[in-house]
Amino acid sequence: MNIIEFLKTKIELSETEIEQISKIISRKKFDRKELILPVENSSKKIFFIEDGFCRVFYAKKEKDITLYFLQENQIGLPVDSIFYDQICKFGIEAISKGTVATINYEKWQTLTEQIPNLQKFTNSMMISYVKNATDRIYNLKFQTPKERYEMLQTAFPSIFLHSPLGHIASYLGITQETLSRLRAKR
Repeated sequence: MNIIEFLKTKIELSETEIEQISKIISRKKFDRKELILPVENSSKKIFFIEDGFCRVFYAKKEKDITLYFLQENQIGLPVDSIFYDQICKFGIEAISKGTVATINYEKWQTLTEQIPNLQKFTNSMMISYVKNATDRIYNLKFQTPKERYEMLQTAFPSIFLHSPLGHIASYLGITQETLSRLRAKR
């Protein structure tokens, strides 16, 4: 689903507002394993996954750690760069072919000042973003690997078709061997 169609399922927009939003959207198709946003970037863009699967990750001391997955109709944004004018430590990689819509955050912010429903949508998405982050922290701290694995299967039922097991294991905070044992018990 493209971002305009997605927005129309969430908020009411006039044709004029849709035209305004459409003017600030860029789209790009990505191949599997293609880098959408490099690690240690200063991007000021919002990334909306229109089609495909992606992962948000960081690389430290030759370790590649998956922070979370993005699928169709989900948004990723470099919070550090956009809100704090700092280098963002995370990158985004396509784990399947897909299409990503990007929007310059300043242009989006300008439109939210002109379109009240867009401001409400943005606030709702930011709250959801924070909730997902706090849930992720809680899950890593207090859930067993099995519980995290089961939650991943519920949230991303087809993730095993798209992502290498190493990325899934790092997301779950476990080794590939532990992941293999969990999968064998299904």
